[in-house]
Amino acid sequence: MAAGVILSGNPAAPIDRAGINWLWGTYWFTPGMTNLNVMTCLFAVGASLALMTFMNFVQPYVLSDILQIPQNEQGRLTGSLAAMQEVVVICMMGFVGAWSDKVGRRTIFAAGFAILGVGYIIYPLADNVLQLYIYRILFAVGTAMIPVMMSACIQDYSQDASRGKWVGLTSVFNGLGVVAMSLGFARMPSWFEAAGYMKSDAAIYSFWVVGAAALVFAAIIFMGLAKITGAPKPREPILKLFREGMGFAWINQRAALSYYSAVATRGDVVIVGTFFSAWFVAVGKADGLAMKDIFKLSGPLFGIAIQGSALIFAAVMGWICDRVNRVTGMIIAFTLSTIGYGAMGLIGDPFKSFWIIPACIILGCGETANVVAGGALIGQEAPGRIRGSVMGTFNLCGAVGIALCVGIGGYAFDHFAFNAPFLMMGIINASVLLWAIWLRLRESRAEAASVPLPAQ
Repeated sequence: MAAGVILSGNPAAPIDRAGINWLWGTYWFTPGMTNLNVMTCLFAVGASLALMTFMNFVQPYVLSDILQIPQNEQGRLTGSLAAMQEVVVICMMGFVGAWSDKVGRRTIFAAGFAILGVGYIIYPLADNVLQLYIYRILFAVGTAMIPVMMSACIQDYSQDASRGKWVGLTSVFNGLGVVAMSLGFARMPSWFEAAGYMKSDAAIYSFWVVGAAALVFAAIIFMGLAKITGAPKPREPILKLFREGMGFAWINQRAALSYYSAVATRGDVVIVGTFFSAWFVAVGKADGLAMKDIFKLSGPLFGIAIQGSALIFAAVMGWICDRVNRVTGMIIAFTLSTIGYGAMGLIGDPFKSFWIIPACIILGCGETANVVAGGALIGQEAPGRIRGSVMGTFNLCGAVGIALCVGIGGYAFDHFAFNAPFLMMGIINASVLLWAIWLRLRESRAEAASVPLPAQ
């Protein structure tokens, strides 16, 4: 495809009726996909988030109850382990996507779950901090493979006519996976303790249960996903595919916008998860509130206002993305996120502001809208031959966004204001919004110039 403006104002592509459909034509799937393939893909999406987020909930048990790391050293060690994991993920993601274009998706997807499972099984067996780092590398390899394959499979399975709604549905399953983890896996240590086990043993057994579940999930994914995904030219070198995925932004401006949007989108999610409660705790303590009173407000705001609105709006945004130009969809999404994060960054005391509830609702809608709009746009533009490479680069940009936004957001939290990370994300989202508006206007001018004048 030549460089320059790409003219594709109508996002609704023709439907290939050889593919199966769900809900009276709401979702159209790629010909060759079966109902089992599609249901396995949705299962894999939910399981991916459930397993990858579990580590954040149970690592404190390893540090406190197994290794007995002093409390004043745990924060630094947690940050170092997370940073090392992101370095591994950033180094691997692009090559994982290119590799999947060569060998297919399901093998790498299942391998990622299996590696994650082994990582969970051995992680609580660490005797010292060095072993903890070594075992975390294995965990990081799995977390590099799974998101890329998840993104690639999502795009492989859908026809373009219903891609937005499909990405919206998978976003709902993402959220359900996190809910399942928080209501199930995350509570296992307390369940084992209630059964009479010591805290250290309860933590170990919880890791082992999740590790075993990951191995079972790997088998389900390998047997249930379609065999036909992947590139039709398996002899192409991985490095060539990797370069094509990285260089796709140079020849496709919509891909460039999508890559940059991934930086903001993944940053959005990690900023909310990292600093929302920290902001409430810091301000609440300054106001003289007890911890139970702090969480009485912050818990429902995070769980219901933000995550609830995100789950609901994912389907709405998918419907929108299939009815408007997908760059216009990006404009709608990033308008919401800019308003949501900007408003959160301008609220002084969340315990005294009426605007905290609507700000959280808009933020949740914007957070999920960005995911759906960005996924629909990059899926529309990614060529089938190098789709894995493109999605690997897309996820790589997201991993870079996590690392940058957490680092800069942490500095802003410590040195400027407790809600400064949200204002920072408002500015970053606004920059994506401005780019999307510029690109849409440029495409509109090019489309208008290409329309022949009526005969006189």
